[in-house]
Amino acid sequence: MTPAAAWTARRAAHEARVDALLGDHRARAAAGAKHPVLDFLFTYYSFRPSQLRRWHPGIGTVLTGPDAREYLDYSGYQAAPDGVTVDPRQLARRRGTVEFVAELLSETATRQPHLGCFGLLEWAMVYRADEVRHEAVPLRLGQAGTDAVVDSMSLRCTHFDAYRFFTPEAVPRNALLLDRAAQRRAEQPGCHHAGMDLYKRCYKLIPLTDSD
Repeated sequence: MTPAAAWTARRAAHEARVDALLGDHRARAAAGAKHPVLDFLFTYYSFRPSQLRRWHPGIGTVLTGPDAREYLDYSGYQAAPDGVTVDPRQLARRRGTVEFVAELLSETATRQPHLGCFGLLEWAMVYRADEVRHEAVPLRLGQAGTDAVVDSMSLRCTHFDAYRFFTPEAVPRNALLLDRAAQRRAEQPGCHHAGMDLYKRCYKLIPLTDSD
């Protein structure tokens, strides 16, 4: 059991960390102002700022005190004799996700990092494109210049969730033909997208994992 004073202090510290990281994101979003990093974080990934700010104790911890009852409103929690805790049945229900994450990260960690993609995945997403998804951000080299860079180098993307956004003309230029089934075989620790996805792996395991 975790005394109320202890866990509410941990919760407050977590909320303060998130508030410091997000800054004025909510006010900026309400005003329609753009931010190139935080906007991507909350559009590409499905985890909302309010969800990120919500502290979770993790499985096996009993929260005590009157404030603990608010967690009964959140998915995956249940009442315990002395407070509120994560429903242990969540582990069985989420077994597929837990196993996938564990196996993917374990296999990724065994491989040598490949550092030679040079971020060309972003260029491949607009290679010879009739339309650009983010028209508000102009291509620095223009379409012809962007295409010329991709034409001059080989594509070496190993991350399926980047590869799936390649234009049709860029797909056959990649050294690997990727699909979802091959993700575990292709993922490698030098990929910055694989590193970014650690964020997703963590939030997919909530409330089993603790926010600290």
